Amino acid sequence: MALRDMLSLCGRIGLIVAAFAFVASIVAGPLLEKVLFSQVTVTERSTLPLLPPADNPSEQHTGKPG
Repeated sequence: MALRDMLSLCGRIGLIVAAFAFVASIVAGPLLEKVLFSQVTVTERSTLPLLPPADNPSEQHTGKPG
């Protein structure tokens, strides 16, 4: 195989690899963005009953009549 034919073959293979890499980057870009930059939120379930907060400590009932 002549040198010219070998360079032509390597050039074609290089263009094919570059085209596949370009298409793969277009397809994988949005998918990787969702995976790598997704925010994970964790919630904790409380076993205690939720009580309404008292607005003013002086208004709390102390159990004394009156």
